[in-house]
Amino acid sequence: MTATTGAAEHVNALTRRWLAAAGADSAGRRAGVLSALGVWPLLAFLADGADEKTRAELAAALGVPAEEAARAARDVLATVAHSPSVRTALGLWTRDTVHVRPDWLGKLPADVHGVLTGNPADDQSRLDAWASDRTDGLIPRLPITLTEATMLVLASALSVDVTWREEFTATVTESTGPWADSMGDLAVLRRTTTDLAALSVADTSIGRVSTLTVEGDKDVDVHLVLGPAERSPAEALTVGTELLGAPRHPMTRGTDLPVGDAGPGVQVRLVESFGRVDTLTATTVPFRITARHDLLDHAPLFGLEQAMSGPRGRFPGVSDFPLVVQQAVQDAVAEFSATGFRAAAVTAVGMFGAAMPTLTYRVRHVSVTFDRPFAYYAVHRDSGLILVAGWVTEPAAAQDVSSGNA
Repeated sequence: MTATTGAAEHVNALTRRWLAAAGADSAGRRAGVLSALGVWPLLAFLADGADEKTRAELAAALGVPAEEAARAARDVLATVAHSPSVRTALGLWTRDTVHVRPDWLGKLPADVHGVLTGNPADDQSRLDAWASDRTDGLIPRLPITLTEATMLVLASALSVDVTWREEFTATVTESTGPWADSMGDLAVLRRTTTDLAALSVADTSIGRVSTLTVEGDKDVDVHLVLGPAERSPAEALTVGTELLGAPRHPMTRGTDLPVGDAGPGVQVRLVESFGRVDTLTATTVPFRITARHDLLDHAPLFGLEQAMSGPRGRFPGVSDFPLVVQQAVQDAVAEFSATGFRAAAVTAVGMFGAAMPTLTYRVRHVSVTFDRPFAYYAVHRDSGLILVAGWVTEPAAAQDVSSGNA
């Protein structure tokens, strides 16, 4: 795999920290999906316009100096700007009382600035339509709630659409193994190829970890990572990110694995065959996962503690109007099927005036309960940039697959 580029590595570092925190929070009870790519550019542009204390905190979360943050954000967005599989968008909306500084606005992509009328219903409808349009309907609305006090909204949208080079076959089989007690018939995806190198087993700090690369037909691949059954989702997720770029752990490709139990979920056998070609049979499950992340629940992780309060505001480089962060939320969705992978994320930061009361909306979207987690990462092949990441710990119900809902 191509080594991760400098700009992408900063985003991937935030991905690793966020996965560790989210995996620990879930304790294996919920599936997950998140996109640091949807968050990182927003934090970078905010750092460029923040006051001294807030700049320092945001710079630490970003991994780049605040004075370089806006340029780094543009570099990150440029990494996938011409990708046939990835679509990104940025939006900024302000009330007419918030006069945005031209030098700060000039560092954002062109034509992103719109107006908030102050009518919450009308503004919400317009921004919901923006989110839906930029994600092909996967995210139907903006993840924050606008009020009469909302002065500024900065949002990003990301969508990923991948078609497999080699499709899976969707079947239904009797559930066995870890899912036998919780499932009846099991929906599975299976394919057999001659590409044994798509599978590898790494020796890591948490034990052996198996990785399957499912190649897209263009420039995005999805990596499925299975860790030891006794390890937590947070441990497997963090180690999984270390297997995506330049090797950080000893790895054995599928072509060189020993006969027998060669890794989590991996069996190597010698069999009689009429042909002389080695084969790899990969079996996984379809899934559709949605999640909502309140970034302020992990404010230190994202460098947002200082940004949430301050009588004179925290973003003098954005506007002379005193602004503080009131909401910061991401909605994300990921779908893995026989034919491909689709994902989307919309992240929005809402700001109030510094002297106005702060309201926080915390809404949990609980998904299916799982008992054997595996991680997944959608990765831009050329740059190594992790677009979307998360974990799955139970398959889709068989009836959903047979009816085409998975």
